[in-house]
Amino acid sequence: MQPLLTQMLNLPGIEVEYYRDFDSHLILEVEAITTQVICPRCGELSSHLHQNHWHLVRDLSMSGKTVFLKVNRHQFKCRTCGKPFSEKLDFLGHRRKQTDRVAEFIVQQVLHGDKLTII
Repeated sequence: MQPLLTQMLNLPGIEVEYYRDFDSHLILEVEAITTQVICPRCGELSSHLHQNHWHLVRDLSMSGKTVFLKVNRHQFKCRTCGKPFSEKLDFLGHRRKQTDRVAEFIVQQVLHGDKLTII
């Protein structure tokens, strides 16, 4: 775990496990610290990890570098209903290529009539 980067990222319940620093961008490998989640179908608590899915999404820039999050989204399998499901991440919408805060930043720039700048 990278405590300083986890703190700087400021996404509750998310830890930075590893990072790669390139000239123009930074890739942070992150994952949720939860070990059990509620099945969206039957409402039972599940801790049976089925598999992992990695997604690369854009986040707000940091220190002048473009930031990408390599997100490990856990997929659980419910022992009650037998169905697999992915954990819900509060900062990332379903099938999105950017975090919610990037989308909010762009909307605010458009609403305020500011010149849209690359973040």
